[in-house]
Parts: sequence; C-alpha cells; structure tokens
Amino acid sequence: MPSGRLTDKEQWTLRGGSLLRRVLVCVVGEIITSLGIAILLIGHAGVDPYTAFLQGVAHLSGLSFGAVVPIINILLLIVVIPFDRTIFGLGTVLNFTMVGVLVDFFQAVYAEYFTFTYTIAGMLVCLLIGMGLFSLGVSMYITCDLGQGPYDGIAPAINREFPRVSYRAFRVTQDVLAIALALVLTGFDLSLGIVAVGTIVMGFFLGPIIGLCNTRISSRLVGQPPGRVPP
Repeated sequence: MPSGRLTDKEQWTLRGGSLLRRVLVCVVGEIITSLGIAILLIGHAGVDPYTAFLQGVAHLSGLSFGAVVPIINILLLIVVIPFDRTIFGLGTVLNFTMVGVLVDFFQAVYAEYFTFTYTIAGMLVCLLIGMGLFSLGVSMYITCDLGQGPYDGIAPAINREFPRVSYRAFRVTQDVLAIALALVLTGFDLSLGIVAVGTIVMGFFLGPIIGLCNTRISSRLVGQPPGRVPP
C-alpha cells in the first residue's frame, strides 16, 4: 500500500479491505496458525516442511522455537529480498515474531494442565484439528496481502531465474529438502512427532484446503470479493 494512503481515514475503520481490518485478520490468523501447529506437535502428527525444519533447528541448537523462528526468517529474508522485495511487509514481521512464541506458549499451557498419551486415534484427531486450524490461519494471513514469509518467496525467486522449470517443481524440491534437513537435525528421531504422517498429508492437501478457506472464509473476513483474493 502506498504510504500516502496511510493517512486515509477509511484505512483505519473496519470497512471491507481497510488496513486496520486486514491487520486484525492477520493477527488472528497468526494466532490460529500457531494453535494449529501446537496441536500437531502435541499429537505427534507431524507439521509442514518448513515448520519441521525450524523445529529441527530448535531441537539441535537447544534454543526455543520462539527464538529460532525470527532468527532463521531474518536470515532467509536477507537472501530472498534482493530477488523479490515485494514479499516483505507488516504480515511478514507479524508472522515471524508471533508464531514461534505462541506455539511455545500453547504447548506450555497444554503441558501444564493436560497429558497426551499417544494413540493412532488421538494422533489422527490432532492431525485433523491441527491441519484445519493451520490451513485457516495461513489462509487469513495470505488473504490480508500484507507480505509473506521468506520461505514462500524462495521458489518464486528461483523460478524467475529459471522459467523453463515449473514453480511446482521448485516448491516440491524445496519442501523435500526442508523435510530432509529436519530429519537430519532431529537425528531421524520420528518419536518427536516433528516429521510424521501429517507432514506427508499436508504436502498433498494443504494447498487445496487453504484455497477453499481463501474463498469461503478469509475473503469475507477481510472484506474482499473472492475474485480479489491473492493466490
């Protein structure tokens, strides 16, 4: 958004598409995303490839997930921004400052009051709930169009340099590498529940679910017609 429009009073109302409304939806989206990740981790269901990689860094380094998320994202931003400055925005900052801290918070709250005993049924319930919340939260974050995470900017940046190869091929390769790094960083310890069945399931179904949330829920929350929802 051009800086001149920040002084527009309509941007600070709750009207459809206003800056204030988009920021609020983005913040709520980050909270929902974090809750979804926490549930997936608690249930040992597995998380998306990038979160798995970040969890692997946290596991190996001994740092909290909340500390690792901004460190790794800032490093990635330094690499990606020269190729695509449009990815950076308020949503980018909200994403890597909120998600890690909130995931740690939700896990700590759960551990304080509850105990999870692993069963296949329990894992599947956590997978369904966690993936649903994660998809909705990511959809809200994307639809606000306030910037994106640096991990999501890697494949498009490479694709622009090598247009003969499809974006999907680069993204799949990127996700496979993230999962491989997560496995190495965790010492291939699948009992941690970082890389598990949910990681594979999310690889196939996350995109369609997020797309559905974009048109059915997030576009209405932001106040944009479905046709204006970012891809």
